[in-house]
Amino acid sequence: MPIAPPTLPQKYYLNHARELFSFIQNECDHLLDYEHRVYLRGIDSLSDAAQCLLIRCLGRKPRFIKRATLSYSEIGEIENPLAELQASGYLRTAQTDDWPQLINELTKPQLVTCLAQAPVKLKSSDKKQCLADMAREHLSGEDETVKPLLSNFIARQRTDCIDYIFFLFFGDIRNRFQQFVMRDLGVMKTRNDAKTVARFTNFAEANSAFMLQTKRRDFMLEPAELRESIANYLLETNTIGQSAKETRDKLLLSVGEEYLSENAHKAIELWKASDEPKAIEKWVRESYKIGDRDELKQDLEELRESQTAPGTQVFIEDFYARKYLGKRTSVFTDMLKEKSTNIEIDEAFINDVELGVIEHYQKQNITAVFTENTFWRVLFGLTFWDLLLGADQQQYSEFDRLPMLLKNDFYAQQGAKIEQNLAEFETPERVIAKLTQRSVLHYGKPNGLFRWSPTVLDAVRQALSCKNAYKLAGVLRRMAKHYKHTKDGYPDLLIIEDQTLRFEEVKASGDTLRPNQLVSINRLRNAGLQVAVSQVSWASNPEQVYSVVDIETTGGRKGGNAITEIAVVHVRDKEIIGEWSSLVNPQRHVPAHITRLTGIDNAMVANAPTFSEIADELEQQLKGTIFVAHNVGFDYGFIKSAYESLNRRFRKPKFCTVANSRKTFPGLKSYSLSALTQHFDIDLNGHHRALNDATATAHLLRLIQDTRANSQDSLVVKA
Repeated sequence: MPIAPPTLPQKYYLNHARELFSFIQNECDHLLDYEHRVYLRGIDSLSDAAQCLLIRCLGRKPRFIKRATLSYSEIGEIENPLAELQASGYLRTAQTDDWPQLINELTKPQLVTCLAQAPVKLKSSDKKQCLADMAREHLSGEDETVKPLLSNFIARQRTDCIDYIFFLFFGDIRNRFQQFVMRDLGVMKTRNDAKTVARFTNFAEANSAFMLQTKRRDFMLEPAELRESIANYLLETNTIGQSAKETRDKLLLSVGEEYLSENAHKAIELWKASDEPKAIEKWVRESYKIGDRDELKQDLEELRESQTAPGTQVFIEDFYARKYLGKRTSVFTDMLKEKSTNIEIDEAFINDVELGVIEHYQKQNITAVFTENTFWRVLFGLTFWDLLLGADQQQYSEFDRLPMLLKNDFYAQQGAKIEQNLAEFETPERVIAKLTQRSVLHYGKPNGLFRWSPTVLDAVRQALSCKNAYKLAGVLRRMAKHYKHTKDGYPDLLIIEDQTLRFEEVKASGDTLRPNQLVSINRLRNAGLQVAVSQVSWASNPEQVYSVVDIETTGGRKGGNAITEIAVVHVRDKEIIGEWSSLVNPQRHVPAHITRLTGIDNAMVANAPTFSEIADELEQQLKGTIFVAHNVGFDYGFIKSAYESLNRRFRKPKFCTVANSRKTFPGLKSYSLSALTQHFDIDLNGHHRALNDATATAHLLRLIQDTRANSQDSLVVKA
């Protein structure tokens, strides 16, 4: 029996608000001033209906709310609660001064009515934004055509109070109230096993962070109008606390970008006040561009001695060496030249280069796994799970995931216990056992590091089984000390050869190393791990096998439908070298219209194997090949979904004969399989049976390959 989704009580939102307000009053009272406390006490004194209506209004994104939309069955008649809220100062009717902001909430017919007496010529083709601009320019809240509209809108009052209260709970000023609903419906999993605490120490710290977030929000809405006032605020106001500083740094970057085209010197001034890595890079490049090179040299020499993010430090050293020491190539180019390997793979992997390199190694019986950042976050998270997410750890709210890492003091607070965990890497088999135990115990629990899956530990177990697995501890130590700067940029692949672990960053033609990637590569090398950079070149390998696939299904959409037949035709060097096919029991009814189309009925599939029974054999048929189909997304999507239902991953490079036919043979009326086979005189007997369609598609593939070979054009392969 399917489990019915949970239902919410009639006044669920009021329960959510009371939960939030209770936390604020109990845990954050030291962060409130007089106005905030008055606001919260006033809500407690409201009638139940007025509280319901207020929370409904607070949940709306627009500040101005159409009175006609305030209709809720659980509240009933709203005039009395609305009057109560207006008398208490929580809501008010829109006023003449609100007109410039209210314009954005009007419909096009309302704007036309307002502009009827204005000195403008209206056209039926005028867009709503054009009408809004005219209304803002030619009308005021005192106009007779405007006044009747004002009474139709309700505005929230004391918005700074409620925005600040929400900010204390959620950590930003975006309206996240819907998270409570997602939690109660089971859509969002939350941490409810740890003690919740206030995210700020004192009012000054909290208010500083809040004010900067409001400035950032306002700037994003009106950058041109507010850039000067916000720029002055940022340059003249001191921040209190890490949260405020991070917001200020990002806002300095954005405001500087707004100034750049008109006033590069102002942009540089703003960027120089920011520690945001992108801001530092921008002011360095722009200063050099406009000619302040002697002053910039002095600035760079000071930056070289300062403490900046590792990626930023790499950029500074590299820029200084190339511009002032005569170095001709960047450190990134040097790494690609000096410490890289060259791998030639088939051009069919052009949109999935990592998979091509993986199969290159697998053909040599070398284990290669795509890991990138996920491997390190899984290893880090499970190694330190109890220290990060244990029941005795504090959190700001159940919606927060990793507050300790956000504060960047994890190692400072837990250094001794972290070292105890890392010491166990001298006996990796013990680590495997502990990580497995933690994975079983905590599977599915929310965290801000990685997503759970049945294969989440596979790569970790493989790595920990290697002779040099103990060296992983050095990387984890660095992550524990500086998680913010070490959480990404890791190499693409994990390689195991002769029981030895190494890593590899894959770069195709035109790709470049990013600063954080270079820093991560050096971090791994400093821990004693081997890391290579593979430069990929493309070739057309005549030995590459293409698996031309066709399926029949119970319907056209994956949801609720299933496969009834699969066929695979293998093509190598433009020749068909083999085929395989099977009926499949879809474990559901085959509709009559599908039977008329395919000829496959319920009796034919009744004793056929289920997909789970042929999954292994199909995987062998497709191993090491390019997945080809006519409209590849359909066949690939159904098969991938079928494997996922078995908790198995399915990933293959894809080649679509529809997309490639359009490119190779432009101008045809239709690119359906039946139309193409008829146009090119390809046999297609028994259309809509898998093996027949796959065979015809294989001949179409050969025709595309022949034509492309003659024109020396590359194939279009989907990622």
